[in-house]
Amino acid sequence: MGGTKIAAGLAHRDGRIIACQRAPTAQAGGAQVVSQIIALVGDVLQQAIASPGELAAIGVALPAVIDQARGMVLWAPNIPGWQQETLVAQPISQAMRVPVSLHYDGHAWVAGEWWCGAARGAADVALLAVGTGIGGGLILGNRLYRGRVGVAGAVGWWVADRPQACGRTASEGWLESLASGPAIARAAGQGTAEEAFAAARAGDARAQQAAAQAAQVLGAAAANLVSLVDPEVVVFAGGVMVGGADLLFPGISDVVRREAQPQIARQVRLVTAELGEDAAWLGAARLALLQMEGEEAGV
Repeated sequence: MGGTKIAAGLAHRDGRIIACQRAPTAQAGGAQVVSQIIALVGDVLQQAIASPGELAAIGVALPAVIDQARGMVLWAPNIPGWQQETLVAQPISQAMRVPVSLHYDGHAWVAGEWWCGAARGAADVALLAVGTGIGGGLILGNRLYRGRVGVAGAVGWWVADRPQACGRTASEGWLESLASGPAIARAAGQGTAEEAFAAARAGDARAQQAAAQAAQVLGAAAANLVSLVDPEVVVFAGGVMVGGADLLFPGISDVVRREAQPQIARQVRLVTAELGEDAAWLGAARLALLQMEGEEAGV
């Protein structure tokens, strides 16, 4: 789930998709968002002519700092009403009578693409997911790297404009504040990133400049990540990349090839997500299944 929309899906244990539905995130926030998740899962089961009793596990991917043991969101700045502790797993589990686990969405994105998408077979993977916010995830030596706090890959917090960051009084100067969907929309003078991309394709100079600038900023972030981690493949995912890859990806690739460590830059594969916006919920499903079976994240 994200700040603007929620996707819920049902898949087989081998990753084959059975059904999927999407809905705008409830802006009332708080417990109403949890109720919306439950309702959307119910809709997916109805679409698939399935029952909760047939489920093995439910995984929820969230742009949040989470407490997995308690099934609680500690802080999710892009989700309405979730800027404080919010119980999420227990009410879903009670409604569906199945184990529920929470996962940082960057980890779910990379797990999905690693499991059955663009990063299949790679031992070392980096992923950047660009949507309402910006997140990421890392597979290192065939293992999901979670970090100590559990949000390794939170690249939206990277300082992308040092002068802005030094004097900021709000979210200024961060990668997310410069190249996320809302940032692109603001720079283009449009209501949404989708509208900005449409305007850019129609020849609007301001929108074209907004997309080009976002590509440069994302490319610099990716170049730094590539030089730090030396991955086999970098996957660019998220709703903004799904909707604007033709405008963003060429510029991102140019920056990475030019600015990353030269030997790494020549060999790293740069790809867009194969699974589109299904990657996160599929990855959450995979991580939930592994957690239920008592396994560490692996393929």
